[in-house]
Amino acid sequence: MQPLKKPILAALSIIITLHLALSLPAEAAAAMQWSSSQQAAVDRATAVDATLRSKLGTLYSNFTELQGQLQQTDQNISSLHYKNEEMQTALTQQVKTIDADKITGMDAAVKQAKDKYKPLLATYTALNQQITVANKLKNKQLSSTLKTQADTLKIVVQVAKADIKNKEQALAAAKTKRTTSQKKIRSILAGADPLRIKIKAEKSTATSLNKNISPLWNGVTQSVKSADAKKIYNDLNTLVSQLRQIQTQKQKIITLENQISSILQNAKSQLAQLK
Repeated sequence: MQPLKKPILAALSIIITLHLALSLPAEAAAAMQWSSSQQAAVDRATAVDATLRSKLGTLYSNFTELQGQLQQTDQNISSLHYKNEEMQTALTQQVKTIDADKITGMDAAVKQAKDKYKPLLATYTALNQQITVANKLKNKQLSSTLKTQADTLKIVVQVAKADIKNKEQALAAAKTKRTTSQKKIRSILAGADPLRIKIKAEKSTATSLNKNISPLWNGVTQSVKSADAKKIYNDLNTLVSQLRQIQTQKQKIITLENQISSILQNAKSQLAQLK
């Protein structure tokens, strides 16, 4: 890695970290909880029913724990996503440059060989043209002299042409190999595309479910105001159930991101074997 790239990558890491901290969804960033007055109201509503009071206490604990789990899940999703995106970008660029230096060098070698032998080949071509003219003029002496010169150059010209041809064939083979390698890695990377489509679908479902959270929480707080213990429990239980569904959806997203990570790691491993 070049020295200048290290501070750039470090800065990028800091930016991503800050982005993760500042871009959490609303349900993770703003925890729902009872105020002290609401808790007192719940205690009064359940004062005559110890069993319900215990069940409601357990349910509320599950509720607060679930919010923490959702926040952690959001952070995990963001971390996995940005890590995958960063690796995808890096691999895509590396695929473009497979054997780039090698092919550039071989291309230069072909050009150098052609330039090197150009005067020789031009001389040989000119001699053969002159022989043709001499033959038409029926100038046997000139034709013989020119043919002797051409025969002297013939073997050297054959060697020169063979050298150019070998270099051109090697270059063509290297380009074919590069194309095959690029197709192989790109095919592996393409395996992540259907997973990204699934992630969008799971996120859409999670977003739809999340739209119900605020109304459900408002329903819980209204139940607290009405001091109806059973309704408080039922409404909170419905809210918890909804949060669990969201958590299930987000766990699916994590699973899919992990599958993408595996695909990218495979592509990275295959790419390393090509070097």
